Amino acid sequence: MPSQDQQRAASTSITDAWYQGAAWLYLLAPLSLIYMLILVIRAWLYRLGFKTSYRSSLPIIVVGNITLGGTGKSPLVAYLVQALQERGYQPGIVSRGYGASIPSTECREVLADSLPEEVGDEPLMLKQALDCPVFVSPNRKLSVQALEAQGCNVVISDDGLQHNALQRDVEVCVYDGQRALGNGYLLPMGPLRESQSRMKKLDFQVINGADDLPGVNSSEPYIRMDLRPGNLLPLKADPGQDGLNQALALEKLSGQPVNAVAAIGNPERFFEVLERSGMIVMRHAFEDHHAYSIDDFGFSETLPIIMTEKDAVKCRSLGLSDAWYLPVEAELSANLADLIIEKIEGNSRG
Repeated sequence: MPSQDQQRAASTSITDAWYQGAAWLYLLAPLSLIYMLILVIRAWLYRLGFKTSYRSSLPIIVVGNITLGGTGKSPLVAYLVQALQERGYQPGIVSRGYGASIPSTECREVLADSLPEEVGDEPLMLKQALDCPVFVSPNRKLSVQALEAQGCNVVISDDGLQHNALQRDVEVCVYDGQRALGNGYLLPMGPLRESQSRMKKLDFQVINGADDLPGVNSSEPYIRMDLRPGNLLPLKADPGQDGLNQALALEKLSGQPVNAVAAIGNPERFFEVLERSGMIVMRHAFEDHHAYSIDDFGFSETLPIIMTEKDAVKCRSLGLSDAWYLPVEAELSANLADLIIEKIEGNSRG
């Protein structure tokens, strides 16, 4: 069995190939064709009624992507939760709980003290950052029904554009402005989960860090999203006010070398944020959703450790010294929350 380092290297190699246009990827064209046929057959099974999809009494907002890898979905979900709460809504979040072993017949509520291996790192991060219920299950219907019972009046699905078993009222797709659509091919020849024709059916398209997607025509305007870094927060402090009281401005580490750790879809984006603040960054990238152990931090130099907020939920129990995490906040070029509310209320009137 390949070691974790070998698996990480293989994953990085194919990801780099997608975004650099490597010619050897054409060898995977037959597999992409099979993948496309599976997508088509699955869509027809739902369309003809052989598979059923759940229609909730609550409006469903799906925030997802059509590419493999991180695009900034979770910060956008957090933005929408807070914006909807400010407008009088009681939102709840549903998620697959990637990385957690959850039977498809089970639904779990995420609590602030849940373990990441039981509920997934991203749902736990959202729960600790937000004041709203979060449920995880491979069967999103069960999670939505749990939110219905809790008195929520709108549901946000973190990921799930491809989850046809759940009907939705609004679809928001997030793209990485640096990577765009890569070579534009379906998996495994390229990074696309669905064909580019899927973009025509989306309600809103958000680009993380750019105004448009090169080489892609869209009849609807894109919404730009920028992720603004906050202050560094100590890993050892509990999430909330205790951590805020010990916050450290990024500029305080300007000119200093740091060990930067990231197990996210696009770790380079995180490393670049630290470098722009003036830090000398020693990069330590891991596969997305990596389950950390103390051995991962056996660095040759004893330096401050900086990680993402998503990594922090998995590393608090490791007893790391001089370790910090960087929260980010989504800023958008248009008021997406109001646009979504307008669409939801228009649907209910119709």
